[in-house]
Amino acid sequence: MGKIKKKSLKWTFALYIIPCIIISMIGILIIGHGTNHLQDWYLSAHSSPEDPEVSRFEIKFYDNVLHYSSRLSTRGESIIYMMISNAQVVLMPIWTIFCVAITGLIFYNIELKMPIKTLMDASKKISENQLDFQIQCKKKNELGMLCDSFEDMRMTLYENNQEMWKSIEERKRLNAAFSHDLRTPLTVLKGYVDFLRQYVPDGKVTEKKLMNVLSMMYGQVIRLEHYTQKMNTAQKLEDIIPDIQPFSANNLSKDLMETGKLLCDDKAFYLSTSLNYDNIYIDSELVMQVYENLISNAVRYAKNRIDVTFSVSGVMIKISVSDDGKGFTETALKNADKPFFSDQKESDTHFGLGLYICRVLCEKHGGKLKISNHENGGLVTAEFFAKKI
Repeated sequence: MGKIKKKSLKWTFALYIIPCIIISMIGILIIGHGTNHLQDWYLSAHSSPEDPEVSRFEIKFYDNVLHYSSRLSTRGESIIYMMISNAQVVLMPIWTIFCVAITGLIFYNIELKMPIKTLMDASKKISENQLDFQIQCKKKNELGMLCDSFEDMRMTLYENNQEMWKSIEERKRLNAAFSHDLRTPLTVLKGYVDFLRQYVPDGKVTEKKLMNVLSMMYGQVIRLEHYTQKMNTAQKLEDIIPDIQPFSANNLSKDLMETGKLLCDDKAFYLSTSLNYDNIYIDSELVMQVYENLISNAVRYAKNRIDVTFSVSGVMIKISVSDDGKGFTETALKNADKPFFSDQKESDTHFGLGLYICRVLCEKHGGKLKISNHENGGLVTAEFFAKKI
C-alpha cells in the first residue's frame, strides 16, 4: 500500500477547519456590528434630547479602572446599555465554540463514524472467532488503510483456521485409515493362531508346517511394525513414501495366496499368476496393504467366490480382485475410492476407507486403482510401478 498524502486525516481536517474559521469570523463581525447598532439604538431611544446633561450620573468600575458616563435617565437603563455593549464579549466566544463543535461533529460523522463502527464490529466478530465476513471501507485515509490492514489480518486468520481444520480432519482421516488397516493383519494373525490352537494340541501339525506358520506370523508382525512406524512419521496419508526394495515376484505370489486364503475364510479363493520375470523393485508392505484391503472389500460383498489375478509385465504389477457379489452401483463406480464413501448402511466397523487407501497407495507407488464390474460381480484392479532389476 502506498502512502496517502493528499487525503490524509490531517489535511482533510484542515479542509473542515478553513470553512469553520471563515464562518466563525463572519459570525463575529455580525455579532460586533449587531451589538454596536443595538447599543446606538438603545442609547438614542432612551436618552433625553432636550437636555442631554440632565439626570447625569456616573458608573465606575474601580477594579478595571473603567469610567463610564451615560446620558441615560435611570441607573437601570444604564445597566442594560452596559450589558448590550458587553454582550459581544460573551457572544463571540460562544459562537466560536459552537462553530468548532459543529465542525467537529460533521467531521466525525463524515470521516470517522463509519470506519470506527466497521473496525469495532470487525474486532467483535474476530474475538468471537467469526471470520467468514469481509471488511469494507471506502475511505482513502489512515482509517481506510487501517480497515484494509484489519481485512488482511482477518483473511490471514481465516486461512490459518481453514488450514488448521484441514490438518485436523486429515489427521482424523489418517488415524481412521490406520485403524482400518490394522484390522486385516490382525485378522491374518488371528487366523494363524486359531489354526495352531486347533491342530497343534492333537499333533496334527508337522514341525515343518509349524515353522512355516510361525514364519508367516513373524512376517505379519514385522510388517505391522514397519507400517506403524511409517504411519507415525506421516503427517497425512499422502505423505507416505514407498520404501522401494528388491523383492521376489514368486515370494509375493506366495504371500498373496496365504493371505487370501486366511482372509476369505469360508469363501472359495482362487489365485492365478502371470510372471514375466521374478526380481523386481517394490514396496512389498505397501503392495500387501493394498491387496489386503481389496480382499477384505471383496469378502464383504462376495457370495461364494473370490478370484485374484496377479501379473508382472513390463514395468507394472497388476493385482485384480473380483467377487461374485452384486457388483458396484453407478454411484459407487464414481465414488467408491473417495474417503468415507458407502453406498449402503453398514455397521460402524466399516469406515468407507478401504478403496480410498488403495487408490492413494497405488498412486504413491506410481500406479493407479481401477474400479469396474465384470459379468458376475465387482472387479478392482491395483497397478504398481515395478522396476525390473
